[in-house]
This record gives sequence, C-alpha cells and structure tokens, in this order.
Amino acid sequence: MSKYSNKFKIMVVKTWLSDAKSSTELVQKYGIGSDHMIREWRDEYFLTGSIGSTSHKTYPPEFKMQVINYYLSGHSYSEASRHFALFPGTTIANWLRSYRIFGYNGLKPKPKGRQPIMGRKRSHPLTPEQQELADLKQENYQLKMKVAILLC
Repeated sequence: MSKYSNKFKIMVVKTWLSDAKSSTELVQKYGIGSDHMIREWRDEYFLTGSIGSTSHKTYPPEFKMQVINYYLSGHSYSEASRHFALFPGTTIANWLRSYRIFGYNGLKPKPKGRQPIMGRKRSHPLTPEQQELADLKQENYQLKMKVAILLC
C-alpha cells in the first residue's frame, strides 16, 4: 500500500505545475520523502493522465524480458519506466530480481489463490518401503471390507 494517496499525489503534481514552485519547496511543505518521488509522479501523470492504477495488469514474460534488456543496455529504472509506461519504476527491479534468481521462468505469471488441499500430488515421491506399506494398508482395508460384507 502506498504511503500517499493518489489524490494527494495528483494535488502535489498539479500544484507543482500551476504554482511554478520547485519540487524542493513541495517536499518541505508536504513532508514528502524526496523530490525524486514528485518527478516520478509527474512522469506518470504526463504519460497516463492519472496516478496509480486501480487494476493490476499482468504482462507476458516476453514483454518483461524486453523491459529488462532495455534496462540492462544502460538505461536507468526511471528511463525504462517512462519508455514502457510502467509505474511504479520498482516493478522493473522486481522483475529483474526474479529473472536473476529463477531465470526466464521467474517472469511467467504465477497461479493466484490458495492451492487446493484435496487432489494435490505429493511434492516428493515415496521410498519403496513407504510405497509397499501404503499398498499393504490399502489391501488390508479392502479385505476388511470384503469380510464385513460376507458377515452381513
């Protein structure tokens, strides 16, 4: 969650553009962390017409790879963010971190929600002894059911 609301960000950007105050003055007046934040807000406002997205977009891994290559070719996060209209700029840093850890597969979308408990496959296979024990337990259960049916 953002420290500043989208309405506040828009108000600061419009104040900066209309009153011709410097970003340093606005940082002091509103207690904002740095003037770099105001510049990022301005760029987002100019490119998209608003600040902050209400819907979360998912991007294909090919697009993410294109953005990462653009950044790695010598451009900054801010430049890449403006070039591809990706806000906030930290999104690119997150993609780059996932790419460095997991490779191309780290850029693929992850399934949303909680994994279902029923029908979930084992994450590790059983040893031969464990498999034999499970088979014997299953066979024992089936034989008990047959005996119970014959006794009725």
